Amino acid sequence: MENSSKQSNKEDVLHDEHTLLVQQLFVKHQQALLAYVLSIVPNLSDAQDIVQAVFLVVTRKAATWTSGSNFIAWACAIARYEAMHHLRSAKSRGATLDHDVLDLLHSEEAVDERFTDQVAQLAECLQRLSPRASELILLRYHSGHMPEAIATSVQWSVNAVRVALTRARVALRECLERQQALEGHGQ
Repeated sequence: MENSSKQSNKEDVLHDEHTLLVQQLFVKHQQALLAYVLSIVPNLSDAQDIVQAVFLVVTRKAATWTSGSNFIAWACAIARYEAMHHLRSAKSRGATLDHDVLDLLHSEEAVDERFTDQVAQLAECLQRLSPRASELILLRYHSGHMPEAIATSVQWSVNAVRVALTRARVALRECLERQQALEGHGQ
């Protein structure tokens, strides 16, 4: 009986560690998941609610994810189902794409490949920014700081931070557009 209890405790600890790892990966990739959900449900408030629901599902289903496999693809599949459920239950206002079209656009393989390509392109464009512009972008979008907090951190005026962020976003958008145009010509 005592041996069975020890085995059960060991399994509980391993389960808890795995669940914690899944939760940490979710937090690490939360912004990417939000961007993915926004591609399906364009309302930010609804998308944020869906991402919160995804966290609960990911935590509940943590045991179904295999360590070392593609976490983002797994989490995006869950996010897709949650977003589709939201669209069905909310009977959202305005035109939405047919569910078959959404299924095709957001299939796991397409999401995984598109997401990986977009992340690689964004990383390349971020490297092309000046070090200060890259720092500002990371503070704003990776760390989630508002311009006021960034201004305090870098000892600039809030207006200077906003202008620099605007310029950095324009540079990133232009860089991504150039890469997409080159990719389109290469196909």
